[in-house]
Order: sequence, then structure tokens, then C-alpha cells
Amino acid sequence: MPLGLGIVNEPLETPTDWMPLDEGLGANNKLWLQNNVNVTSAAWLDSGPNENNAEQTSEGNRPSVSADGGLSFDQSGIAEFMDFTKTITISNNVEFTIAAVVTLNSFNNIVLLSDSIQEFFEIMNATRVRFKANDPSQFTTILIASSPVFTTDTKIQIIFIRDSVGNFKWIVDGVTITPTGSSSNTTNNRGFDVKNLGSRNDADRYFDGIIHEMLFYDVAVGGGQLTRLSNYLNNKFSIG
Repeated sequence: MPLGLGIVNEPLETPTDWMPLDEGLGANNKLWLQNNVNVTSAAWLDSGPNENNAEQTSEGNRPSVSADGGLSFDQSGIAEFMDFTKTITISNNVEFTIAAVVTLNSFNNIVLLSDSIQEFFEIMNATRVRFKANDPSQFTTILIASSPVFTTDTKIQIIFIRDSVGNFKWIVDGVTITPTGSSSNTTNNRGFDVKNLGSRNDADRYFDGIIHEMLFYDVAVGGGQLTRLSNYLNNKFSIG
């Protein structure tokens, strides 16, 4: 799989019952939408310590529960998306980690997380992701892989990490993607908020597919913890 260097999939260093709040990570967890736990079409309750639930009060905009216990967002008719009950705020120079397993129906300009049209994390196409921050001002990062990393109709593990300087690490199915030279603003330390799931500001760029599980931390998960997080998702969803 010629996507880059830095294989994350190593032998497990802890028993397979490792969970994403272990080893002190619970203190940094801002969101955990856990597969098949407290999930309905109206709400997906946070399994982390912040009780930041994803909800949709409008019945017409609700996704459906997928067969495996995630949420399926079908954009063939009325837009389907959700909002969080609390805003996640990441300040300037603050680390973060987004980890998710998704199945995509399409991968052109679909947003996973946002707060406004100026603050979002998006899959642009088969080779690109875009992160846009807005504190203190708008600043957009586009990371481009040298070959396609996103496909449809298969489970994909995505991990997106920013360190305190603003450098990014982008991992797909356990492989670290090395951005090409045509990527832009590969360092972006600006702050942003998260309030919306599966849309850009509840208005456009709707996520199309299944979100099987999602985690958000206000720390750059690394080292053995990153290996165990990746393996937790791979083992749970039989990826790789």
C-alpha cells in the first residue's frame, strides 16, 4: 500500500480489552461516539466524560442506525446531520486528535466536523483533506496524498493529529500519509470550535456514508497510545 511511511499497526502492547479512555486519555477526551452504545437516529450519547451528545431534533434530518450500530447519513434526499449539545473549543497552539472509522458513499467535499463555514474538517476527494480554522482569523490547511487513500463502500480508519506547534499527522488504515509538495499550509496552529456532526454549519457539504465510531481528544495522541488507539479501531471493525 504505497501511501507513505510510518506504519502504526504494530503488535499490541496491552491486552485487547484496551479502551480509548485508558492510560489517562479520559482527561483529554472531548467526545466519544461509541459504536452500538446509546445510539438512536435522534441521538448518539457521548461515552466520554463530557456528556457531549450528538442530537437531531428534526425528524426529517435524522440519520438512521446502521446494521453494525453506527449512524448512516443518506444524502440522496433531505439532508441528514446532527449537532452537539456542547461546543468543543480548541485554542491556538492546542493539540488535538480526531479518530474515526467511516464507510463512505462518496468522498467529494464531505465534512465530518464543523462549527461554521470557516471552521471544519473535510474530506475533499480521494487524495485530499482540508482543515479550516478561524481563531484569530481564517486559515486553511489542505493535505494531499500522492495516491488515493479514500474509497467507497469499505470501512476506513482515519486519524488526524495536530501537535502544539501546528504540524499535522494524517493516518489512514494504520499508514501515515506523507503530504505532497502541493499541499498548502501544512502548519496551522490556529483555534477552532466544533458544534456540528456530518455537515458544514448545518448548511452544506453533508457527510455521505456511515460513521461507525468517532473520538476527539485535546491532546496529540502519540507513541504507544497511538498504536493502541489504532489497533483498538482496527480490531473492533476488522480493518486490515
